[in-house]
Amino acid sequence: MDVTELPDGTKMFWAPIPKKQTGKKVLLIIGETSITLGLILALFVGYKAVLQDTLISDKQAAKAQEFGSGANQHQFRDPSQVHKQAQIFARMYVPRFGAAWTRLIAEGTRWHPVLNEIGVGHYVGTAMPGEIGNFAVAAHRGGFGASFKEMHRLVSGDKVYVETRNFWYVYNYLQTKVVNPTDISVIAPVPPELNGAVAGSKYMTMTSCTPIFVNTQRIIAWFELDQVIPIQDGPPQELNIGGN
Repeated sequence: MDVTELPDGTKMFWAPIPKKQTGKKVLLIIGETSITLGLILALFVGYKAVLQDTLISDKQAAKAQEFGSGANQHQFRDPSQVHKQAQIFARMYVPRFGAAWTRLIAEGTRWHPVLNEIGVGHYVGTAMPGEIGNFAVAAHRGGFGASFKEMHRLVSGDKVYVETRNFWYVYNYLQTKVVNPTDISVIAPVPPELNGAVAGSKYMTMTSCTPIFVNTQRIIAWFELDQVIPIQDGPPQELNIGGN
């Protein structure tokens, strides 16, 4: 116990805080702060992964469903006349991603205004739907609607339906592969890592980042054209969307 005498003669008795106790208090404060920051981060990730993605996904799907119908009389660009970023030329349906899943496809793969707002972007310079070569597209798996979040669930028998101004194109799923970001050959006209790929075929490639929110690699899914349907014949019956 220490004693301190004040100028007026009053004595004050006090006990110094042991150094060990002070250290424990500092560690306790650091621990509590870390937990608080962890909770804040968890809440942010939860908001990003669930609430924000759901809201943006719903908005992108609604835009795709309304495009070209009702009061929204926009028309798809003729794919042969697409030359600028964000020009919309097609609509995509992937039943494996959900019965109501649909997105618009626009030229370019910039985050803004294509992937973040519209949903799916076309790699400039790759084939257009139905053409010989590789019709290659990209979309997010985490954030901004996460259009391709379910890419890892694609299996044999799955199809992708692409609607343009004049035709429906039906692509059959072939193969999925995870590659490094530097492996740009995956969108080549004849992808070397696609089993059985041959020149003169009509392929489609989906690309996105993986793992979700980590984005250190790329997930690739390849398809091959199976069917072309004139737009006046209506959508493929298995889609069950009642026309557009």
